[in-house]
Amino acid sequence: MTFSVVLLAISLSLDAFGVGLSYGVRKIKIPILSKIIICFFSIFYAGIALIGGKYLASFLPQNISKIIGITILFGMGTLIIIQALIKKDNRQNSLCSYINEEKTLAKIAIKSLGITVKVIKNPIEGDIDKSGKIEFIESVLLGLALSVDAIGVTLGVSLTGFYSVFIPFAAGIFQFAFLYAGTYLGEKFTLIEKVNKKAMAVMPGLLLIALAFINCFN
Repeated sequence: MTFSVVLLAISLSLDAFGVGLSYGVRKIKIPILSKIIICFFSIFYAGIALIGGKYLASFLPQNISKIIGITILFGMGTLIIIQALIKKDNRQNSLCSYINEEKTLAKIAIKSLGITVKVIKNPIEGDIDKSGKIEFIESVLLGLALSVDAIGVTLGVSLTGFYSVFIPFAAGIFQFAFLYAGTYLGEKFTLIEKVNKKAMAVMPGLLLIALAFINCFN
């Protein structure tokens, strides 16, 4: 597994870490089966996007395809950073406000999913039946929401000519690990409440830009 694959997997998993923190703080349980279902969607959509990107690249000159892919990665990374930086601070920059604020992790294509919009804007609403546990249907909705970014990012990476069958599986494994870590740390909230929320919000964008630059020189 190459460094680029790991970097890509981490960038796609940080949102899951944030969602895990939200549930952990509120003592909402995510059973192992629900975690697997959530991560399955990342594997599935990353795989589809990887194949789609390779297919599209076959119709384009190699240089053009690479430029398009790098532009997608750089554009998505820049957009994530801009969205994070222009948010009103309200003098609260701790992880506490980051977890409790309403936020959209991925706006594109989510509108048609209805309740999934709420899952993303306010992760606590993923617990639809208020049972204190993420059940099957809830894990499906959350998995769909968290996998949206994987489509665009993996498509962009594939267009650059970087094609690896490890990408979808790495994305799923890292998302599982980050979701688990986020839930665990959320339960130990007093230990992490001073973490800077803007730093967490811009990190995926920085990783995508780094990935774009790496592909520039490969």
